[in-house]
Amino acid sequence: MWSLGILLVFLMSADAYVRSSIAGLIAQPILIKEASTIGSTSLLIAICSVVGFFTFVTPILLHIITKKYVTEVHYDAATSTYTATTFNFFLVRKKISFKPDDVEVPDIPGMFTTMFAKGKPLFIEARHFDDPLHYAKIMGYDKPIDFKLGETDNEDIKK
Repeated sequence: MWSLGILLVFLMSADAYVRSSIAGLIAQPILIKEASTIGSTSLLIAICSVVGFFTFVTPILLHIITKKYVTEVHYDAATSTYTATTFNFFLVRKKISFKPDDVEVPDIPGMFTTMFAKGKPLFIEARHFDDPLHYAKIMGYDKPIDFKLGETDNEDIKK
């Protein structure tokens, strides 16, 4: 497990992800049973198709959206290493360890991507950090600002 030198600095619940998938699986037999009392075969097929689509496609869509979503971040003060935890499709925890130097913050963040840790896109929210200084350290806010004013393209100089 975690040693005494490792501190939990970020915690976000993934309960909604699990609850919506389980609710769909539980509700499907009930909805199909009630729909079978209608009597119309074509309407029964339509209802079962819609319910089945949302029952099985919703978890896949949720996974595509939330696979970058970090649920926990631990900090090891001895090695100055952060460990971020995400979930895969089967709700198995995946951990990625990184140092603040391994983090790259994109100029224009993509959808559900606030940073890249060792090339892996991750989404973290500042409000869930117990200590905002850890968020600032991860995102590089403690480093000097580079306004990129001195950079010029070689093509502009040649013209």
